[in-house]
This record gives sequence, C-alpha cells and structure tokens, in this order.
Amino acid sequence: MSFFGPISLPGLSETSAPFVRRALHRARIIGNFAAVQAIVQIIGFLSGILLVRWMSQPEYAYFTIANSMQATINLLADIGISVGLVSIGGRVWQDRHRFGELIVTGLHVRRKLGAAAILIVTPIMCSMLLKNGAPIFYTALLAVIVVAGLLFQFSVGVLSVVPRLRSDVTRIQIIDFTGAVVRLVLFVALAFWMLNAGVAVAVASAVFLLQYVMLHRYVNAVVDLSAHENPQDRQEMVRLTKHLAANAVFYCFQGQITVFLISFFARQVSSVAEVGALGRLAMIFAVMSNLLTNVFVPEFARCQNPRKLHWLFAAIVGGVALFSLAVVASASIFPNQFLFVLGNKYAHLDRELLLMVSGSVIAALTGTFWALNASKAWIHGAWLYIPLTLGTQLALIPFTDFSSVAGVLVFNLLSAIPNLALNIVMSWRGLHRFAPAQ
Repeated sequence: MSFFGPISLPGLSETSAPFVRRALHRARIIGNFAAVQAIVQIIGFLSGILLVRWMSQPEYAYFTIANSMQATINLLADIGISVGLVSIGGRVWQDRHRFGELIVTGLHVRRKLGAAAILIVTPIMCSMLLKNGAPIFYTALLAVIVVAGLLFQFSVGVLSVVPRLRSDVTRIQIIDFTGAVVRLVLFVALAFWMLNAGVAVAVASAVFLLQYVMLHRYVNAVVDLSAHENPQDRQEMVRLTKHLAANAVFYCFQGQITVFLISFFARQVSSVAEVGALGRLAMIFAVMSNLLTNVFVPEFARCQNPRKLHWLFAAIVGGVALFSLAVVASASIFPNQFLFVLGNKYAHLDRELLLMVSGSVIAALTGTFWALNASKAWIHGAWLYIPLTLGTQLALIPFTDFSSVAGVLVFNLLSAIPNLALNIVMSWRGLHRFAPAQ
C-alpha cells in the first residue's frame, strides 16, 4: 500500500549517496505511513460523524459514556506494560524466541490487570449510564458488550508492539485500514436499520476481534508465541506497574474527567452528548498520534547514539508543536466550519470548540513527551503528577461551574498544564543524562 514511486539519486558523490539514500528511504516510509494513516483517520472521522449526526442526543450520550469507560479500562490494564514492552523490546526485538518471551509475559500480565480494571470501572460506568436515564436492561447490555470488546483489545495492545518495533509499517497500515473500512461499512449498513449506542459499541468490539485475528496471525509467524513467560520481564513489568500505578490510575480518570464531571453534574443529558461530539474533532490529532506510536517512538526507543537521540527528540517535539499551533489557529479563525460537520444540534458550541481543541493540544503535547520519556524509562519523578494536578484542581473548584460544558472544559484544560510541565522537566533530565560526549 504505497503512494510513492521509486526515487532516483543523480549526481551524488560516493560518500554522500548512502546517507542521502537512507534519509530519502526514511522520508518515504514516513510519508507513506502518514498518507495511509490520513486515509484511515478520514474514514474513522466519517464513522464518528455519522454517529454524531444519526444518533439522538440521549443515545449519543450513552455511547460517549460507554466508549469513554472502555478506554479507561484499557488504559488501566496497561499500567507499566507498554513501558516494559517498548523499553525491553527495543533491546531484544531481533531475537525471535526472546521477543516471544516478552510478548507472552506482557499478554499474561495485561489480562490480570484488565480483569481487575473491569471489576473496578464497570460499576462506575453503569452508575453513569443510569444517572443519565439509560434503562437498567440497556445499561447491563452495554456493560456486557464493552467487556466483550475489551477481552480482544487487551491482546491487541500487546501484540501491536511487534510490528511497531520491527518497523513493519505495511502491516500496521493494513490492519488499521481494514479496521477503519469495516467499521464505516457496518455503520452505514446499520444506519438504515438500527443504529444506537448498543449497536455502535458492538461494532467497535467486532473490529477489535478482527484486528486481534489479523495481528495474532502475523505475530505468530515472526515471534515465538510458544515461548514461556520470562521471570525477569515479569519482574520488570511488575516493578514498573507498582512504580506507575498511582499515576496511571489517576491519569486514566483525568483523561476522562470531562465525561465524568458532565455526566454527574450536568442538568441535561444533551450536555454529555455535546462533550462527546466535540471530542470527535480531536481525531485531527489521530494521524500524528499514530505516526508517533508506530514510527517515531520505536525509532527513538531503538536509538542508542546520544547525538542522534537529541536530534530525534527536537524534530519530534517540534513537529507536534507546530501542528498543534496550526490546529488551534484554524479552530479560532474558522469555528463554523469545524462545527458544521457535527450538525445543527451542535452548531452553537463556538466557545466550547476552542476550549476542547486547546485541551486536545495540551494532551497531544503531554502525550508526546510522555511517550518519548517512557520509551527510555525516563520516568523518575512521575509521581509528582498527582499532587500537582490535585493542587491545581482544588484551587479551581471554587471558580468552576461543573453543570456547564464550558466550565468543565476550562477545568480540564487548566488541570492538564502541570502534567505537561512535569513531562518537559523529565525529558530535560533524561536528555541531560544522555548528553553526547564533547
């Protein structure tokens, strides 16, 4: 699935040719991945907008709650595991059997954490649904569908590390593209029959199953999945889990704080739907996020050359910052064009749009710093995230109207700033310790 033809290199000296060829090859990989991911995200965006426009506001509110809680459980099931998989995998990915031990260990640990997360979060999800008017039977059905999808999503999160660390961009593209197309086709077909929160969550779960099957077949061919768990890997993941647990749990709930707050404090269920609809626009950052996850962060994790590492860090962070500034400027200048895609039910959310986009920019920058820090295990001091964020939120409580969408979005935006600052400091310290020799 390539969008670029062969590149000729006329007139190059013998010494410069290999370097230029490598640079162009890397640019071609990145450009090809970005192009395919753009198509994937456009298809995903169309799926999301179809749901926003087609569903009633109560149904979309139920979908927003179920989808948010599914994401929360998936994140809680990943405490310390992704950090361990990437940091250890960056060293052992070329050894088929050793890499297999790491993946098998990650699968076992994640399933155990996932079971605990399901037991904790599912009752919260049910209470949020009931609070916003969902019938008891419908609430129970949504909970069952969410859990069913998570059983496959847990494994997808671990198995996807294999093509990323192997830089098998084509495989990642095929899996992402297939999932996006199947999701959109099912939504379009079901829109003419019945499309509500339960159906939408069921389609998402079916796509997780499909991606699991595709990933498992690929991983089984390149990694020894018959390998036994590695005690050292398990010990390292458990250590990282204990070290990151408090922060990760807090971060999971902070990541969904707008949905939590608006679900419990809003006077109308339409407010939950408005937050969910605006959140769809944050998919603008999805292409960049996928580039980071599948191309740049694995490259950063594998890099052991101090000088190259510093250049990679500057290029990655600089690119994300420039893109983020462009998105904020566009939302500020063209709010009506942004809101048009959501439909008439959400056309009045001009101020809320800018707040949501600004919050998404802070989250994207923070996520970038964290992904780079985690890939090198530069996480010393991460525990400060909790007291810094709680202190900020306690200071904001007297001035915040939690019953309004704008009030909750401002609270979310300001609450995210301490975490961004902390990750910048952790990056600076990590780069300082990895300074190139003079």
